[in-house]
Amino acid sequence: MMRMGFIGVGLMGQGMAECLLKAGHALVVSAHSNHKPIEQLILLGAEEVADATAVAESVDVLFLCLPNADTVLSVMNQIMPALRIGALVIDTSTSLPERSSELAARLRDRGVGFVDAPVTGGPEGAAAGTLTSMVGGYEPDYQRALSLINCYSESVVYFGTSGSGNKAKLIHNFITTGQVALIVEAMRCCDKAGLDRAQLYEVLSQGGASSKTLSKLMPSALAGSYDGHRFTLENASKDVDYMAYMLAQLKEQSRMIEGLQQFYHQELEHYPKDTFLSGLLKNK
Repeated sequence: MMRMGFIGVGLMGQGMAECLLKAGHALVVSAHSNHKPIEQLILLGAEEVADATAVAESVDVLFLCLPNADTVLSVMNQIMPALRIGALVIDTSTSLPERSSELAARLRDRGVGFVDAPVTGGPEGAAAGTLTSMVGGYEPDYQRALSLINCYSESVVYFGTSGSGNKAKLIHNFITTGQVALIVEAMRCCDKAGLDRAQLYEVLSQGGASSKTLSKLMPSALAGSYDGHRFTLENASKDVDYMAYMLAQLKEQSRMIEGLQQFYHQELEHYPKDTFLSGLLKNK
């Protein structure tokens, strides 16, 4: 049986790792500052080792689910010498496309496969195994990875060369972070106009303004819990900045990206970086 490793068992990674265990795969995880997810995975059969390098040297397939491109690069620089020849790295992080391409080339020179395979669907989708995965990489590596990605994905789309999975993810998040910004500003306008948010949501949810983003944001905000959209402000701002960088690299002009960057950068001045996006609907 192939041994899997998972580095980054946070909000998304824990659910994905649980899906791999439930599918019968042997899984190795490393000690984490928040040990609660590790404890849950151990109960399901995972093996805990001392650190990321110990994970890398003991597995055939390594999953990453890390917060940003710099963290991915830092971890990969640390563990790359420990990876076995013939191993496969499946990076589910939302990262910079060019960073994914560079890592793929470096790993290929060492006889290690790599696919960038970011996901969408939130922590609930990760736990339920209903994520959508966007994959880029050398096609034989994709074919090796597919059955494993299917363990936590309802839909898998292969976009082609290394980095293309992250290109697709950034475009996806360009749209969804834009929707969040519009909804937040619309609700603030609603308050100023003296309208009832619940009544307005009833109208929006049944009309052309209805969307998955709206249904994630609004019900929890109306209930006062503000945890319906469990994606952090810091990650949203990071993804918008990555999209701006990708547009600049492509020499593609956008009339929207600067305003979106300004929105998220300003929100970070008023809310803690780990605020879920639903929390932006709290009155300041």
